[in-house]
Amino acid sequence: MKKIFILLLLGSMLGGCDVFDKTAIREYEAATKRWNAGDYPNAVRMYFAIVKEHPYSSRADDALYWAGVTQFLYLGQTEKALQTLQVLLKRYPSRETAPQTQWYIAQIYELGYSDYGRAVEEYHRAIEYSNRDVREKSLYSLADCLFRTGKSEEAREAWTRQVTEFPAGPNVRLGYYRLGTTAFSKGELEQAEGYYRKALENNSDQELAVKASFALAGCLEAGDKLTEALKLYREIEPVYQNKEAIAVKIKALETRIIKKSY
Repeated sequence: MKKIFILLLLGSMLGGCDVFDKTAIREYEAATKRWNAGDYPNAVRMYFAIVKEHPYSSRADDALYWAGVTQFLYLGQTEKALQTLQVLLKRYPSRETAPQTQWYIAQIYELGYSDYGRAVEEYHRAIEYSNRDVREKSLYSLADCLFRTGKSEEAREAWTRQVTEFPAGPNVRLGYYRLGTTAFSKGELEQAEGYYRKALENNSDQELAVKASFALAGCLEAGDKLTEALKLYREIEPVYQNKEAIAVKIKALETRIIKKSY
């Protein structure tokens, strides 16, 4: 009888948990509808209510995640967003939201506070997760923060690691472009040219493609490959935003080629 009673009690408890989780899911869906409607303050309040009333729900971490992200991206509540996301990692460190949460914490330090040193620490933590998307974009941003703090060699190592580990990642061409600018700044023209050409391979991002092409043309020009540089400048002239600047560049290079032919 005792064994039967325990089994019935467990069944009742599990059934009760299931009811509570379903309630939390309905409340989460309602909060998300408010979010989709652009009612961010009320959506955040509803997300927090879910966490308070259903802390063990399968949606509790999602609710905290979206509350924190919304505070940061839409409500301008940087400090509150940081606190919310830190609580999420403390309470639910093993949930699926953890890697992206850590990335957003790093983003807050980088973009919200311009604290690049602390952002470097947080991106290092994000890289430790197995989530490939988070790892790739964290490596890119880690390198960017290192570069901003004058650690160009460490930045180069991070970008190299990014493009090596994630050769088909969404940020790979941007990584090659930054490797190119780093090499060019050190006078390593051959390496810079190679990186810029990598950045242009199968590049469907027109803005980045134009930037990389302009940088490659400048690299060729610096290496005295004037005819190739001129050809590239002319190719991007129709889509280059600063028409006056590229026209001046083309004219000067044409003059330089003529003088060199004497």
